[in-house]
Amino acid sequence: MLPETLLVGCKAKESQSIREHTDKVKAEAYRLIKLGCITSQRVGRLLIIACEYHDYGKVNREFVERIEKKYLFRKDKEVAHNILSYFFIDEMEFDSEEDYMIVAAAVLYHHSYGDSVGQVMKNQGELIDKLLEPFSEYVKIDYKSNYCHEVLEKRNPDAILVKGLLHRCDYSASAGIPCEFPHDFLEEDMEHLLQRWREKNPRAEWNDLQVFCRQHRDENILITAPTGMGKTEAALLWLGNHKGFFVLPLRTAINAMYKRIETEIIRGKKEESLALLHSDTMSIYIKDGTGKSQNDPGEEGKLLDYYTRSRQMALPLTICTLDQLFNFVYKYPGYEYKLATLSYSKIIIDEIQMYDPELLAYLIYGIAWIHEMGGKVAVLTATMPPFARQKLQEALGGDFVEADFSEQGADRHHVKVFERCLNAEEVREFAGRIIDGEFPGNRILVVCNSIEIAQRIYEELGDIPFDFPGAEVSLLHSGFTRMDRAEKEGKILSDGKAAQADGPLKIWVATSVVEASLDIDFDYLFTELNDLFSLFQRFGRCNRKGQKPIDNYNCFVYLEKQGKAMKYVDETIYRCSRDAILHVDGILTEQAKNAMIEEALSAEKLENSKYRDKYVAIYEYIEDLYVNEKTEKESKLRNIPSVTVIPESVYEENREQIENLERILDDGAASLAERIKAREGIYQYTVSMPKYRYEDCEKAEKSLKLGKREEIPIIRCSYNSEKGLMTEPVKGKEEPVNSVFI
Repeated sequence: MLPETLLVGCKAKESQSIREHTDKVKAEAYRLIKLGCITSQRVGRLLIIACEYHDYGKVNREFVERIEKKYLFRKDKEVAHNILSYFFIDEMEFDSEEDYMIVAAAVLYHHSYGDSVGQVMKNQGELIDKLLEPFSEYVKIDYKSNYCHEVLEKRNPDAILVKGLLHRCDYSASAGIPCEFPHDFLEEDMEHLLQRWREKNPRAEWNDLQVFCRQHRDENILITAPTGMGKTEAALLWLGNHKGFFVLPLRTAINAMYKRIETEIIRGKKEESLALLHSDTMSIYIKDGTGKSQNDPGEEGKLLDYYTRSRQMALPLTICTLDQLFNFVYKYPGYEYKLATLSYSKIIIDEIQMYDPELLAYLIYGIAWIHEMGGKVAVLTATMPPFARQKLQEALGGDFVEADFSEQGADRHHVKVFERCLNAEEVREFAGRIIDGEFPGNRILVVCNSIEIAQRIYEELGDIPFDFPGAEVSLLHSGFTRMDRAEKEGKILSDGKAAQADGPLKIWVATSVVEASLDIDFDYLFTELNDLFSLFQRFGRCNRKGQKPIDNYNCFVYLEKQGKAMKYVDETIYRCSRDAILHVDGILTEQAKNAMIEEALSAEKLENSKYRDKYVAIYEYIEDLYVNEKTEKESKLRNIPSVTVIPESVYEENREQIENLERILDDGAASLAERIKAREGIYQYTVSMPKYRYEDCEKAEKSLKLGKREEIPIIRCSYNSEKGLMTEPVKGKEEPVNSVFI
């Protein structure tokens, strides 16, 4: 071990000695132990040793000179400090060679910039010797790096934990924030929620689902429960006073969940208890008013601290997307940070039926690894796909409890099925019968499988307000600018509130964007069939609360394919779904829905489907990846074939505002909050479109440059706020599989 005079005298950073930084890193390790995040004495002991040694390599004269004179890294004169630190570790200090290898690997690979460790060891041996020569009595030149990497390659759990937790402690010490905040408040907050319910209803109690989840806090759980049973509260009762991650499939649903938990459940400071994690986190925090006066440097600092805590997964409860959490399955350099964190966390998976086979493969592989490392998982969903259940059971190896609460769901849907195309004429005819008083209610939701069909039906219904004065027809899909879509989502939420018996007729034509992200409750549903999972999600947007009479049909399902959308749906899944729903005529209970899925879409029925083939291919691909084979940038859970654009007409209509926002972005004197608001302001004019359609569009000469790395193309496509983006594909050009524009 190096003398204290060296550690105190040499700087780890401009304003901090190696000893000061090392002590801060070790303090974070002790914090993890104190909070119960580390339960293994061995892991705790080895982590403390790794923290002590991790920056010893910074005593070399070239690093010292670089810090003093503010040089950049000089490859011809320097070796990365993590590599030099490795040579200071005394093998005799350990009880076993494996313990030594675990610490050595953590220190050696705690940074991954520059050439690989193996290349440096092989090609720069003389430079290593030269840099370490002044410390010869404290080092042992032993090029065992390959053996150290083997400990990581073999997925040694303790090696993953020590390395991952070293990353956490080091990053937190450098950022000046705790690596973990106490997670000791949620059980009390949930009881406080129940007390508030009792103020309105003295007999309020947790229901059977919620009690079950609370009773099985220490187990992995697989739960099927109908919409409206309180799955969110059940999930939080299962989480209790533990660190947790709430994973949802859509960003709009994540934002809504974050807001709901913040306003209805968490009573303490959200900056110390609740985090949001997706690609637009900072924008949401600014809109939410975190750091109220963001132009004030002190308030901006609070905002940055909150954002850093969120990014570093330091807060007790994080609401996030799958890709933000599960990309560790790619085993990129530093992936251990996330996996080590998840090893002492509880993960809640909501709406698993919405994941395609590619994302499901990432999810299942990740769950298996988290379970192996000690983490817990709860899957709560209204419809549990049999194939997903089988894979979850395999991933958890029998270590789970399962329950189905479908029989407790109210009957909500009276179903009529037609073997023809969804069409505007029948929607119009039904609307007339509502106006004539033949049927109660006043709100109709029409869900189509693609934008082109939705736009056509919307156009064909366009004269309804003339036939029925006061009636409204609206359109929602993903092809609107962010600004227009936000306005439309606000309106459909207002129109789709429960218990609106009076008022004018309101018809919304939409695509599958309404399936899970919007809490709406319409009186009647007209929908195309895609598959049973999406169909029942669409049913959930009609009579959602189960409080309306179902004497008459309220869900109308059309089986005939139309347009291009269905060309890319798995034929096996569609055929099985069609055969199952074809002869339904009457009330469809929650139990019957799940029984239909179990029978029609069983794992055996999907044996020869493209869905299963895709799942297997992706699972085997990530299973075969070597540690550090992929970079973090390459570790995106899917290559989403979409492009963010600005239609030229939108740009021209708003040129002055957009140019003002561009000037703020380029203004070095603008605050961080001002620049983020400006960027968000520009994105309000953008539309996300499939890459294959973008390639067919004519591009304008100008594009918007947001800094050095970000550029938004301007396209010459028809757009208006009523119908959204309208594009015509090039004739003869095939659209790719799984790229349906919805």
